[in-house]
This record gives sequence, C-alpha cells and structure tokens, in this order.
Amino acid sequence: MERSCRGGSTASPVDDDRRRPRSGIMTIHPGDIIRWQGGSHQVVAIRPTYLTLRAVDGDGYDVEVLAADLQHEAEPAAPASLRSLLDLRSLQDLDARDRKIVDVWLEELARFDKLVATGVTKPAARQQVIDSVNRRLGTDYSPVKVSRQQRALEVFGVSGLLDRRRHGLADMPGRSYDERLIDAILTVQAGQERKSTGTGTRLIWLVRRELDDRFGEGVVPMPSRATMYRLLSELDAGKHTLGTARTRRTTANQPDHMHGVRSGVRPGERVLIDTTPMEILVECDGEPVRPDLTLLLCEASRSVLSGIVTVGSRSIDLVVVLARALVPYASRPDGVRANRRQVSEAWTGTDGLMIERFEAMRDAQPYVFPESITTDRGASYVSRHFSDACRTLGISLTVNAEYSPTQKAKIERMFRTVKDLFTQYAIAFLGQSTEMRGDEIVPTSQLLTLEQLQELFEDWVAVTWQNRPHKALRDPRNPRLMLTPNQMVAAYREIAPELQVPLTAEKYIALLPTKWRVINHYGVDIDLRVYDSTELGPLRKKRSPHHRQQGKWPFHVDPYNPMTVWLELGDQFLPLDWRSPYSGAPMADEVWRIARAQAAARGESEPSTDDLNEVMRRFMYKGNAMPTKRQKKRSVSAQMDPLAITNQLAHIAPAAAPGGELSAAGDVGDKEPDVVAAKPAWPVAAPFGMTRSPDEA
Repeated sequence: MERSCRGGSTASPVDDDRRRPRSGIMTIHPGDIIRWQGGSHQVVAIRPTYLTLRAVDGDGYDVEVLAADLQHEAEPAAPASLRSLLDLRSLQDLDARDRKIVDVWLEELARFDKLVATGVTKPAARQQVIDSVNRRLGTDYSPVKVSRQQRALEVFGVSGLLDRRRHGLADMPGRSYDERLIDAILTVQAGQERKSTGTGTRLIWLVRRELDDRFGEGVVPMPSRATMYRLLSELDAGKHTLGTARTRRTTANQPDHMHGVRSGVRPGERVLIDTTPMEILVECDGEPVRPDLTLLLCEASRSVLSGIVTVGSRSIDLVVVLARALVPYASRPDGVRANRRQVSEAWTGTDGLMIERFEAMRDAQPYVFPESITTDRGASYVSRHFSDACRTLGISLTVNAEYSPTQKAKIERMFRTVKDLFTQYAIAFLGQSTEMRGDEIVPTSQLLTLEQLQELFEDWVAVTWQNRPHKALRDPRNPRLMLTPNQMVAAYREIAPELQVPLTAEKYIALLPTKWRVINHYGVDIDLRVYDSTELGPLRKKRSPHHRQQGKWPFHVDPYNPMTVWLELGDQFLPLDWRSPYSGAPMADEVWRIARAQAAARGESEPSTDDLNEVMRRFMYKGNAMPTKRQKKRSVSAQMDPLAITNQLAHIAPAAAPGGELSAAGDVGDKEPDVVAAKPAWPVAAPFGMTRSPDEA
C-alpha cells in the first residue's frame, strides 16, 4: 500500500539524471540510489529511525525500513561506490595533459548539475558547459558531448572522461570461435609436454590433423594463419609450448593448487638432499671430468649441513654425506685438518693467520641433526645401503612423488645459487647450457683437482653461504631485517633450546666405506698408496678372522682424506698413516701434479722414466743431425764478417805428429806426439750452434 511522505524530507519525482548515484559513498541523501535485498532502491525520505525506500524498477510502492537494519544490509550503488575508489588510483597515474582534461570535465559536469538545480533548462546548461570546455581545452565539441561524458563517468569512472581508444580502454568486439577448434588446440598443446620443441607451423598442422581425426576431413573450418597464431598464444597460458623443452617439462610438473609455505618449526625437522651435475670441469686421475654435487640442506634455517663433490653418485657417497653432516669439522678424526691444510695451500699459501681464519669459520658452523630427510626416487637414494644407514641413525626417510620437483624446490634453487655465487668464478666453467658455453680449451694441468674443489666448496659454505643474509629468512614484521643461516639457527636455539650431541669420531669412521685388504710386511696397499703404523707389528702377514673375505682385513677409507685409513679391530679403529716419501716435502704436490698431467698427455696413468729412456735411445741411434742449408749459409756469413770474434783472434791450429794418424775417435795414435799445440787464448769456434766454423760445416 502506498504511504504518504509526511513529516520528513521528501524527494520530488526525479528524472533519469537525478537517479544517477552520487559519487559520495559515506552519507546517504534523499534521491540517492542504494542496493538492498538484491534490488536498487531510491531513498524517498530520511527520518531519525527509519528511511522510506522506493524500488527503482518496481510498481511505485514505498517501503519503510529501520535505519539500523539498512546500516548492516544496504550499501550504496556498487558502480558509483567502487568506481569512486578506483578513480583515486586512476588520477595518480595520469600525466599533466590528461589530468587537466579530467579536472575540466569534472568541474564542468558539477556546474551542469548546479545549473539544472537552479532552474536552467538542460539544453541551455549543456551549451554553457560545452562553451566553457571548448574555451579551456581548445576543442570544438558539440553539446551532445556533455551527455556522453556524463554516461561515461557513471559507467567507467574517471577513465571514461578520456579518449578510451588512445588509452587502450575501448571495448573490443567479442570473438567467437568454434569450441571444437579450441578443444583441439588444448589437446595438441598438452601433448607437447615431453616432446622436442617445434614451430608454430607444426602445431597448426597437428591441430588440423586432430580435427580431421575427430570429426572428419574438412568438417571443422580452420581460421586464418594469423588467427591461429593468436589463438596458440592466448591458450598457451604459461605452458611454454614453443619455449625450451626443459622449461616446458618443469612447468608441466608444477601442481595447479597453491604451494605450501611450511618449512619446519625448528632446524633439522625437514632436510632436503639431492644431486646435480656441476657446470665445471675438474682434473681427476689426469683426465678432465664433470663432477656431481650432493647437498644436504635444512629447510628451516637454509643451512648447508654437508656437501660432497664426486664423479658419479653412488649410495656409499650418500652415506659419506650423512657422516660429514653428523660429525662437525672440529670432531672429525685425525688427518682431516692436515689434509685440508695441505690441499688449501694452493689458495692460502703459508699465511698462518689466514689458515686459522678459515679453520675458525669451519668450526663456527652450527650442528644440526637431520631428523627427516626428503629425497627423490633416484636409484642411489632408494637403495638399501642409504635407507639402512638412515634407519640405524634414527633418521626418517621420505621419498617424493614422481615428477614433483616443487616438493624440493628449495634445494633446486640452492643449486642455482651455488652456480651463481661459486661455480661460475672457477676456471673451466661450462655455463648453464650449450648455448652459453664458450669454446675456450683449458689445459688439464690448469684445472682444479677434485680434492681442491671439495675443500673450496666447504670453505665457501662456511665463509660465504652460512654468513650471507637470506631473503627467505626475512622478519615478517620488519622485512628489512634478514638473517643469515647461522643467525637463524642461533635464534631457533634461543627460543627452543635443545641439546644435540654430534656423533663421535669413532662413529664417523664406522660410517665410512670399507675396503678389504691384506696386511703385508711393509703395510697395506689401498688405491696405490701404502699405509702403515707402528702398532701394526703383530698383525703383519697375519690372516683376519673374517673367513668370507679370504683372510683380508676391513679398512675404513675416507674418500676425501687420503692421509689416513682406519683398521677395524672389534669396536676400536687403528689409524694408519700414508707412508709417502714425498708427503710434506717442499713443492711435492706441485711436482707430482705436473707429472700426472704430463703422463695423462702421453696416455699413461702414472709418471715413469720410459719416455726419458726412449729419448736417449733415439738420439744414440740417429746421431747428430746434419746442418741445414740455412745453418751453413749463416756459418759462412759469420766467418766472412770482419767484426766476428773468430776473425779478430789468430787461429792457432794444433800441429799433427809426423806420420801420425788420428783414430776414429779423433785422438792421437799410440805414439806420443812430438809437438803439442799451444792452448789458444780464446776459443776459436763460435759459441753458438748457428755460427759453426766452416770446418765444422
């Protein structure tokens, strides 16, 4: 039932211009349009406790609604309220010229409303407004432009007052494509995940063939070539169908759902392990090889618990990674520091202070016990050897799903960081791909050795990585504050103190790979090295109680410490030192490194004297080489030169004995000569081979 509007502010009937929502959104006035219960209503009257509303598209009945209910259920008309907020951003992005156009139109449109409110007719008001706009902007618009700008402001906001074509905001005509065509394109693009990258022409041909196979030849029409290329680009959606195959496979393996951000609540709760080839060549046994890097990374603190450089990855190498992570550098057995100092002399020299600084940085690395290790499905990671070691040490082993690199994204990113901050600064860096690889040939003798790369990497982790602020360790309330991995571990230990006791040196040795050897009277041969100890006396030439090993003894070997091996005797380990006569000698490492490189160039594995013997034999067999024509001419020229030394000294030739004959060796015969030539005061022969005397020639 229609109710009267007595006793309050009453809105007179409004025309279409008055029904336009106001730009103000905080205060409601009579005549404004609001949304309530899914419909648009005009505010007819406002009273202290209730409002009278009239449906815009209704039958003209008024409805009285409590003001308290409208405060929770009603809202200003969405186009005006939301647009006015977005206009604030649009105004900030305009340049001076466009901002002037917007300001002029906003002022003149507001003046138009005031003119109409004072009783001026709309045509007259439009003429006054457009004359002012043309004068201020130097344009030549007609009065119709005022109505168009009013509608544009209502629909598009501030951007509607500008030339939408010039700003790329004009409405584009909608495109309609055959759904069968779109489905065929998506099917073809999905089938390129594991294939080699082709061209757009091949994709168009595959789409044509897919349509013919499904619906018959020529049933579904193909658009133009330009349209097909546009559709392929629009439907690609980051699939990299025409990009690199590696990026395409990686993108295809990424899940569609939102990635998780949980990284563990304390250091060691979740540790990642993985292996990747390094982009570098190193010298190993005289040959240039490309090593593999295996890392153990803590998710919570981003600490590198351990890392090894190997040629090929085996399950026993993974156990060595565990051993190096569970036993800090300071707690490792004898020989580790000595071997490191001997290898690192190449970059530290004999500077004792620098060596101590490197040692101190290694000792400062925090100890983190890996409670859970996450691996992929590589053969070495799912091997019984590695899983048994984890179970024995109380470490939980988690295997990722197949083709899911995002489950170990942090360690994959760590490998790229190693390349950017460490590997690319080394000699013989190969680059990320063949397109980035140079053609420089580095001699094998200049390459880093595998042992040097291992120690350099461990030094880089201790000195650089563990003390470098990491963006993932950023304070959420103070984003400018970033912690280093060492600081992150210290912060965790401050909040949740825990005592983690590392393994002893004996347990570290027990985890090392075992080699079975016979104890000879001079010691033990392991990898062409002889190891011996004074405590080995009673065991020399004695068979071990391990009958299945034909009397051989178990020796634990550290692949990265050739200085010492350990003989297993029950629950004890007897250290044996490398008995090399060159160990510790001055320049011994450099001499043997050059000798190994020369032997490798000859195709030999060990340096020998066979090449020297061969050189002597060839010289004795061939004798002295005959002088060439050039050497003869240079000798004659030297003799004819008046300034030559041989021409300024008198030649005193030795007198031969009467009747005496020279032997084949050039000596005098059995009879002692009567006349002995006097020794010249200066050598008569030229001192250089290229100035032989004519007699020698």
